[in-house]
Amino acid sequence: MKKYSLLYISLGLVAVFSLLHFLALAFYLYWTVWWFDNLMHFFAGFIGGLIIVWFLFDSNIFYKHPTSVFFSFLIVFASALVVGIAWEVFEYVNDIAKSTEAYAVDTFLDLVLDVLGATLASLIGFKQIFRTEN
Repeated sequence: MKKYSLLYISLGLVAVFSLLHFLALAFYLYWTVWWFDNLMHFFAGFIGGLIIVWFLFDSNIFYKHPTSVFFSFLIVFASALVVGIAWEVFEYVNDIAKSTEAYAVDTFLDLVLDVLGATLASLIGFKQIFRTEN
């Protein structure tokens, strides 16, 4: 496969994500379909994870080769968690999410889904990297 395939796949998924987000805002899907926000958080974590894997381990900017899969996974995990927390703070500060009794549970679930998406991206991304190197 091509050298930048993870990047191209990520950019294509960003376009799909943007279209879904636009449709969700136009048709109130975030408020009417209970699982749509969960899907989007998982999808965002997946896309972010792929971009992080490409940027850190496949672009040759930082690491020429993942030193260990566990260490590499921890970096992707931590990066996804930091971005997810930053997004939740952004939502809270800008009053995007309603502050209700279930807000803490919703925030926790959003972060879990972000990290699960990034975990799946790590598995797929590292498999792709090791497959193209061998």
